[in-house]
Amino acid sequence: MTPFAVFKNECSYSYGANTDIHAMDQVDIIAPSSKGKESDLPTIREYVKTLDFNPHISEKIYSNDNPFYSNSDEFRANDLVNSLTDDSKIIWCIRGGEGASRLIPYLEKLPNDKKERIAQNKKILIGYSDITALHIYLQVKYDWQTLHGTMLEMIVNNSVAESSVKKLKELILNQRNSIRFDNLKMINNGVRLKNGKLESKIIGGNMTLVENSIGTAWQINAKNKILFLEDIKVYPYSIERSLDHLKQAHIFDGVDAVIFGDFVNCYNDNLVEIVKERFAKSVNFPVFTIKGVGHGHRNDPLPLNTHTIISMQDEKEFMDVQQLYK
Repeated sequence: MTPFAVFKNECSYSYGANTDIHAMDQVDIIAPSSKGKESDLPTIREYVKTLDFNPHISEKIYSNDNPFYSNSDEFRANDLVNSLTDDSKIIWCIRGGEGASRLIPYLEKLPNDKKERIAQNKKILIGYSDITALHIYLQVKYDWQTLHGTMLEMIVNNSVAESSVKKLKELILNQRNSIRFDNLKMINNGVRLKNGKLESKIIGGNMTLVENSIGTAWQINAKNKILFLEDIKVYPYSIERSLDHLKQAHIFDGVDAVIFGDFVNCYNDNLVEIVKERFAKSVNFPVFTIKGVGHGHRNDPLPLNTHTIISMQDEKEFMDVQQLYK
């Protein structure tokens, strides 16, 4: 039987007072990683307005004083904390790059009242790539459900497929109740789903950042979960080395399944596929691949830390993630 997979969320985001998203709700636009173009900021602001949201961008969000990041660690951390604790409904990252994990020590040192506010103030964080560090931290520490999705710089520069942008907009605007993928495939390693079905939660993101979490306060916990991994510009031997590291660090212990997303510009696609197959045959849990989630031109949104159902039926393969925002 050809694997047919349905990813099906059966719980809504528990935002408390922030549950409902309405026109003119505030969207915090942040740059926790690398610096984008100053010239894009007005366009980004206007784009968010076209969605009937109220965009908020901190003044002097970009600085020329740091060669790697959008601004100093202190500025970026304060901007992030403000977005986590204010009354906005969405936190939307401008771009990825480097540096988001440097903000986590600031989050760890917050006073208890601010930590309690973050715990109660669950909202939508949108981003991928380097933002994986924030996804994992908020999931590990506060059980946030977050959204692995394209960022604002990509949208305004038309460097992501319009179909992916459309799905993301429909999700955050409550205009659709599912995201369907038609290309989830199981790598044959002799493991089968019990009764053709798997219920779990899906977490993860960029493999490099998932690996970087090892030994930190935000180390990913994949036990009894589905772990999603994607990456860009990583040599095939390095992908295998990272998977070996994750295995030896016991990240895969008790995992329900692994899903490989896109591995973009990784120098030799055939070797990447060999690495995936070698990994699958070395483990005793289901391993899948999926196209269109990661660093490619198509980057469909994937809700994280969400209740998910994978089912196998008939001779068709697809994945359906139900809407989370009620």
